[in-house]
Amino acid sequence: MGRPEIIELREAEGIPPADARVIDVKFNEVAGARRTLWGRVKAALQALLWAATVGFLIPPAWVLLHRIGDMFRPL
Repeated sequence: MGRPEIIELREAEGIPPADARVIDVKFNEVAGARRTLWGRVKAALQALLWAATVGFLIPPAWVLLHRIGDMFRPL
């Protein structure tokens, strides 16, 4: 769930006011996991699988739609 308001962080010179909210945290840069060669190969094979699945399903669906359309066509 997101925060209702955005808190912008900026560096300020001097001492913060007494009622200021101070965030004192050690920040770490988090980078996504690097893809290995095997991970890229798996992703490519999965994309190929889905492309083939879609490619093989579209023509039968097209024929089915035409046959349904033929049933409703007047004689």
